[in-house]
Amino acid sequence: MDEFLALSRLLTGLDSLKTVDPLAVESRMAADYLRLMKDQFGAGFNALLAIYRNVMTASDPLAALINDPGFAGDAEMAAKQIVNMWLLSQYGGGAGKLPDQDAGFFEKGFVWAEIKAHPIGFSHRNYGYWSSKP
Repeated sequence: MDEFLALSRLLTGLDSLKTVDPLAVESRMAADYLRLMKDQFGAGFNALLAIYRNVMTASDPLAALINDPGFAGDAEMAAKQIVNMWLLSQYGGGAGKLPDQDAGFFEKGFVWAEIKAHPIGFSHRNYGYWSSKP
Protein backbone atom coordinates (compact mmCIF):
# COMPACT_ATOMS: atom_id res chain seq x y z
CA MET A 1 0.00 0.00 0.00
CA ASP A 2 2.80 2.44 0.88
CA GLU A 3 4.40 1.94 -2.51
CA PHE A 4 1.09 2.59 -4.29
CA LEU A 5 0.57 5.78 -2.27
CA ALA A 6 4.12 6.96 -3.03
CA LEU A 7 3.63 6.28 -6.75
CA SER A 8 0.24 8.01 -6.64
CA ARG A 9 1.79 11.02 -4.93
CA LEU A 10 4.52 11.21 -7.56
CA LEU A 11 2.04 11.04 -10.44
CA THR A 12 -0.58 13.41 -8.99
CA GLY A 13 1.53 15.82 -6.96
CA LEU A 14 -0.92 15.39 -4.07
CA ASP A 15 1.13 15.90 -0.90
CA SER A 16 -1.80 14.67 1.19
CA LEU A 17 -1.03 11.14 -0.03
CA LYS A 18 2.29 11.19 1.85
CA THR A 19 0.63 10.21 5.12
CA VAL A 20 -2.83 8.69 5.02
CA ASP A 21 -4.63 8.01 8.28
CA PRO A 22 -5.62 4.32 8.27
CA LEU A 23 -9.06 5.31 9.61
CA ALA A 24 -9.67 8.02 7.00
CA VAL A 25 -11.70 7.56 3.83
CA GLU A 26 -8.51 8.09 1.81
CA SER A 27 -7.21 4.81 3.19
CA ARG A 28 -10.27 2.99 1.86
CA MET A 29 -9.93 4.85 -1.43
CA ALA A 30 -6.30 3.76 -1.71
CA ALA A 31 -7.21 0.11 -1.01
CA ASP A 32 -10.01 0.18 -3.60
CA TYR A 33 -7.90 2.00 -6.20
CA LEU A 34 -5.02 -0.43 -5.70
CA ARG A 35 -7.40 -3.37 -6.16
CA LEU A 36 -8.86 -1.81 -9.32
CA MET A 37 -5.39 -1.20 -10.73
CA LYS A 38 -4.42 -4.82 -10.16
CA ASP A 39 -7.71 -6.17 -11.54
CA GLN A 40 -8.20 -3.88 -14.54
CA PHE A 41 -4.66 -2.88 -15.55
CA GLY A 42 -2.56 -5.76 -14.16
CA ALA A 43 0.24 -6.03 -16.74
CA GLY A 44 0.52 -2.28 -17.27
CA PHE A 45 0.34 -1.60 -13.55
CA ASN A 46 3.05 -4.17 -12.83
CA ALA A 47 5.24 -2.62 -15.54
CA LEU A 48 4.65 0.83 -14.05
CA LEU A 49 5.60 -0.40 -10.57
CA ALA A 50 8.79 -1.99 -11.93
CA ILE A 51 9.80 1.28 -13.59
CA TYR A 52 8.91 3.23 -10.45
CA ARG A 53 11.10 0.98 -8.30
CA ASN A 54 14.05 1.66 -10.64
CA VAL A 55 13.63 5.45 -10.73
CA MET A 56 12.33 6.33 -7.27
CA THR A 57 15.78 7.37 -6.03
CA ALA A 58 16.57 9.52 -9.08
CA SER A 59 17.02 13.25 -8.57
CA ASP A 60 13.80 13.81 -10.58
CA PRO A 61 11.86 10.55 -10.31
CA LEU A 62 8.86 11.79 -12.30
CA ALA A 63 11.01 12.80 -15.27
CA ALA A 64 12.93 9.52 -15.03
CA LEU A 65 9.64 7.57 -14.96
CA ILE A 66 8.14 9.38 -17.93
CA ASN A 67 11.34 9.15 -19.97
CA ASP A 68 11.93 5.47 -19.28
CA PRO A 69 11.65 3.47 -22.55
CA GLY A 70 9.28 1.00 -20.87
CA PHE A 71 6.84 3.74 -19.91
CA ALA A 72 5.10 3.81 -23.31
CA GLY A 73 1.98 1.73 -23.84
CA ASP A 74 0.37 -0.13 -20.95
CA ALA A 75 2.54 1.41 -18.21
CA GLU A 76 1.64 4.91 -19.40
CA MET A 77 -2.06 3.96 -19.51
CA ALA A 78 -1.80 2.66 -15.93
CA ALA A 79 -0.19 5.93 -14.82
CA LYS A 80 -3.02 7.91 -16.40
CA GLN A 81 -5.56 5.69 -14.65
CA ILE A 82 -3.97 6.36 -11.26
CA VAL A 83 -4.21 10.11 -11.85
CA ASN A 84 -7.84 9.78 -13.03
CA MET A 85 -8.77 7.73 -9.98
CA TRP A 86 -7.35 10.14 -7.42
CA LEU A 87 -8.56 13.32 -9.11
CA LEU A 88 -11.92 12.26 -10.55
CA SER A 89 -12.58 8.79 -9.10
CA GLN A 90 -12.85 7.36 -12.62
CA TYR A 91 -10.92 4.80 -14.60
CA GLY A 92 -11.07 3.25 -18.04
CA GLY A 93 -11.44 4.99 -21.36
CA GLY A 94 -9.17 5.04 -24.36
CA ALA A 95 -9.55 3.31 -27.70
CA GLY A 96 -10.41 -0.36 -27.30
CA LYS A 97 -10.44 -0.03 -23.51
CA LEU A 98 -13.14 0.06 -20.87
CA PRO A 99 -15.62 2.93 -21.03
CA ASP A 100 -15.17 5.41 -18.18
CA GLN A 101 -16.16 3.74 -14.92
CA ASP A 102 -16.93 5.18 -11.50
CA ALA A 103 -14.25 4.18 -9.01
CA GLY A 104 -16.65 4.71 -6.10
CA PHE A 105 -15.56 8.02 -4.55
CA PHE A 106 -16.69 10.70 -7.02
CA GLU A 107 -17.53 13.25 -4.34
CA LYS A 108 -14.13 12.67 -2.69
CA GLY A 109 -12.09 13.26 -5.87
CA PHE A 110 -9.16 15.54 -5.10
CA VAL A 111 -9.93 17.80 -8.07
CA TRP A 112 -12.86 19.42 -6.24
CA ALA A 113 -10.78 20.91 -3.44
CA GLU A 114 -8.13 22.02 -5.92
CA ILE A 115 -10.64 23.98 -8.00
CA LYS A 116 -12.55 25.11 -4.88
CA ALA A 117 -15.85 23.66 -6.03
CA HIS A 118 -18.19 20.92 -4.95
CA PRO A 119 -18.63 17.82 -7.10
CA ILE A 120 -21.07 18.24 -9.95
CA GLY A 121 -24.49 17.04 -8.82
CA PHE A 122 -23.40 16.63 -5.19
CA SER A 123 -23.54 18.97 -2.22
CA HIS A 124 -23.67 18.70 1.56
CA ARG A 125 -25.77 21.84 1.71
CA ASN A 126 -29.56 21.86 2.01
CA TYR A 127 -31.83 21.82 -1.02
CA GLY A 128 -32.24 25.31 -2.47
CA TYR A 129 -28.89 26.66 -1.24
CA TRP A 130 -28.25 28.03 -4.75
CA SER A 131 -31.16 30.49 -4.51
CA SER A 132 -29.31 32.71 -1.98
CA LYS A 133 -26.12 34.65 -2.64
CA PRO A 134 -23.11 33.30 -0.73
